[in-house]
Amino acid sequence: DADWVKGWLLPKFESNGVPAHVDYRDFEIGVPSLVNMERAVEECAKTLLVLTPNYVESEFTNFEALMLQVSDVINVRKKILPLMLVDCTLPKRLAIFTYADFRDENERPMQLQRLVRQVKKDFAALEPAKPAYPPLDNEHVSLERLPYTGYELFGRQKELQALDEAWAAAGTHVISFVGYGGVGKSTLLNKWLERLRWDNYRGAQKVFAWSFYSQGTNERVTSADKFINDALAWFGDPNPTAGSPWDKGSRLADLIRRHKTLLLLDGMEPLQSAYDFEAGAIKDPALRTLITELGRRNPGLCVITTRVAAPELGRYPQTCQQIDLEKLSAEAGAMLLKVRGTQGSDEALQQATANFGFHALAINLLATYLHEIPGHPIAAAAAIPDLQNIPEQKGRHPRRIMAAFADKLGKVAATELLHLLGMFDRPVELQAIAAVIAKPPIPDLTEPLTSVRDAAFLQACETLRRYKLIAPTSSHNPDTLDCHPLVREHFGEKLRSQNPAAWKEAHARLYEYYKNLPAKELPDTLEEMEPLFAAVAHGCQAGQPTKVWEEVYWKRVLRGNEKYTERKLGAFGADLSALSNFFKMPWDKPSSGISEQRQALVLSLAGFRLRALGRLAEASQPMQAGLNLFVNQKGWINAAANAGNLSELYLTLGKVSQAVASARQSVDFADRSGDWQMQVRNGTSLANSLHQGGDFRAAEKLFHEAEAMQQQMQPQYFYLYSLRGFLFCDLLLSLRQYQDVQKRARQALEWGSRGYTLLDFALDKLSLGRAFLLQALATDHAQDDALSKAKGCLQQAVAGLRKAGTSHHLPRALFARAACYRVQNEFANAQADFEEAREIAERGEMKLFLADYHLEACRLCLAEAGDGRTEDAEEKRRQARVHLEAAAELVEQTGYHRRDAEVEALRAQIAQFK
Repeated sequence: DADWVKGWLLPKFESNGVPAHVDYRDFEIGVPSLVNMERAVEECAKTLLVLTPNYVESEFTNFEALMLQVSDVINVRKKILPLMLVDCTLPKRLAIFTYADFRDENERPMQLQRLVRQVKKDFAALEPAKPAYPPLDNEHVSLERLPYTGYELFGRQKELQALDEAWAAAGTHVISFVGYGGVGKSTLLNKWLERLRWDNYRGAQKVFAWSFYSQGTNERVTSADKFINDALAWFGDPNPTAGSPWDKGSRLADLIRRHKTLLLLDGMEPLQSAYDFEAGAIKDPALRTLITELGRRNPGLCVITTRVAAPELGRYPQTCQQIDLEKLSAEAGAMLLKVRGTQGSDEALQQATANFGFHALAINLLATYLHEIPGHPIAAAAAIPDLQNIPEQKGRHPRRIMAAFADKLGKVAATELLHLLGMFDRPVELQAIAAVIAKPPIPDLTEPLTSVRDAAFLQACETLRRYKLIAPTSSHNPDTLDCHPLVREHFGEKLRSQNPAAWKEAHARLYEYYKNLPAKELPDTLEEMEPLFAAVAHGCQAGQPTKVWEEVYWKRVLRGNEKYTERKLGAFGADLSALSNFFKMPWDKPSSGISEQRQALVLSLAGFRLRALGRLAEASQPMQAGLNLFVNQKGWINAAANAGNLSELYLTLGKVSQAVASARQSVDFADRSGDWQMQVRNGTSLANSLHQGGDFRAAEKLFHEAEAMQQQMQPQYFYLYSLRGFLFCDLLLSLRQYQDVQKRARQALEWGSRGYTLLDFALDKLSLGRAFLLQALATDHAQDDALSKAKGCLQQAVAGLRKAGTSHHLPRALFARAACYRVQNEFANAQADFEEAREIAERGEMKLFLADYHLEACRLCLAEAGDGRTEDAEEKRRQARVHLEAAAELVEQTGYHRRDAEVEALRAQIAQFK
């Protein structure tokens, strides 16, 4: 066949002016044949099938016809042109087509002209040629982190088309593919990327990909810190580790939007919540900010694959698509089985596809399993046992075939290697495996394995690659082994349940390996610290949480009370991920293997980190549990601190009455401790809670009492200072005592000049700016000067709070600056500020700030309406009413009665209009 095509058909076609693409001449060297075939079929207007017995019976060469018929079942577009060269019995899918008959040598010239005429006729009706794109330099492409997947993709033409359309049009900013593990999400991503590569990435200026590896669907906290830091560096940020998580996510979004960027995020589900009350919510604040920002504005495209839909994308239905990946159709599954050599009728292949849940990974593994059976009969699939105890969404059908492979192999090196891979949640370096299989062997686990370089180990790897249970050797990380997350999950569960002693011993060896891996006893960067995070995870799985806490987490990760990862690296997510290993159940049941005193500390640390990450609803649970333990232990200072933190958390969440109750409790514990600083701190916390609840007199009395206690112990500081001083100034501004606030803030700034923190400086500038603004509104005298001073101070406050990375304080400054802009008729700037504050409040569930947003939005609408002469005045007044009612509802719902008078004043103002 090949000689006839080369020597007769190809020259004749080209001499008649029909350009052709043929494998022996045009396929790209070094690229898998199936990829070359798909590219040829994709790029060519027609595919000529030379039908002979060899073609019909071969395992792979009819791939082109199968691929074409997935997208065009009855060949309406006439991409398939069959040519029969030698008598053969055609499969049903090809027998329905009329073919050119080249069996009679004398008839060939006439049949050739017939074929040429058909091609030229069809060419006239073809769509215009695709545009040619300039090559994209490799320095602008980073794809090495995407996982390996197979090349076969059947039944996903609709999704590929959706990706093509999303990239070509400007209206879609984010597209997310949602589906269970193994349904082909990553394969879809890789297949589309391959098509883009053929076209020089179709005008992309930057292409960046990342994969978040996950062991399964269990709630084990993971972090986006490394992704965010690496991406910031790759896109050109001069200081990737600087700023809060929210700031870093916003900066990364800005960098991405400077170009037409294709951002690919594979397997995002580890960073999404599994809790019912926030199912799918993106837990990591930097990643959440990035995705939300790109959903709002993005000249390129962000493509996500995940197991669960993200509610954040639901906020932008016009620009964000979330597509539930349907399982493979029966026809597509049958075609996949057939192209992999499975023997059976179309009906039997389709029935097998249905029996295995139409699951893409299951069908792929089934084809491989059947290929090991002589004759590759589809009937053998019926003998594979079901796993009724595993839910379908946990991968029951692919795991059936994994279990069948394990039974087929028996207790050999390959099976034990799969069990070892099940102890990890990402690609495994060979040196880590070497640490586990070192002598003496672990009974019933590592006896068949002695070295990562010996024949038995290499043969085990080769066997598992042939079975498609592990990925081919990575060109980027050749000294690692990788496999599908469901494979890890299945064999890890088997080892843990069937051989717990071996499970613990293997993890203990990995703990020692990772503990000793860093070059420095105290690593400086997040990347240098990664082995210590791995050591924490493996040591806790080995059942040694106390040892892990003392040797690694407290001593080398936190560095004791220095809290290094929190204060120096700002790596709240990575630290919380490590901390989660000390829990039996996040976030209320610490491991029973650590002392009760440490359990209380673990709960307290977890609550603080969850709060820092904006996961406020989750933070209350460990804070309360930690508080209960501290009370039981009569550790009154810790109990007072925890109760105070809990009060502040409740206040942020908009639970004012609970905040007051916790604050009263914190005052009681502080009194029991006898610690005057704790008494001052918690006295002002109670005062602030009462202020927000509208009890101004009680709040003022408590602030003065706390200030008097401080003056007694620190006579040089006659005003409350730092956060406590700011909270008192906040009350005084509610009482319109702006002159007192100006004196206090100026004095605090003078004290702070000797050694200020970023937060204290920003808060004092905020107090001073608000005081000048109130002065400008209260008097006509020197109003312009006061407004100018207010604006300058508020600019410094906003910049300072951004630098301090304190997102839970930033809305205060943004609302104040928005009010200043409004007074100066800078309406666009005002709106930009309070919209940013709204986004922070929404993602952090900060209901009091949401009430403030609606109040400020109401004021802005009224200011824009002016005296009613503008064209949109009536619409602005209508919007003002809507915002006021939303604010009033939130005030009542939360108990935020500090704002009662403001609500009534705005109602009276609106009531003046008809």
